[in-house]
Amino acid sequence: MNRIYPDQRIVSDRTIDSHIKKLRKKLIELIPDKEIICSVYGVGYRYDLQAIEPDK
Repeated sequence: MNRIYPDQRIVSDRTIDSHIKKLRKKLIELIPDKEIICSVYGVGYRYDLQAIEPDK
């Protein structure tokens, strides 16, 4: 949270979740069959680069 908002503004933990939800919605329009942003329980989120690489 400190990396994203270094100016120490007051934001809730749900703010990040809201941003991720909007990103996922936009990404699913571009790549409908892949989950690019994965939830990691107890940690946060993970960007899955393998999801966007072409199948080999």
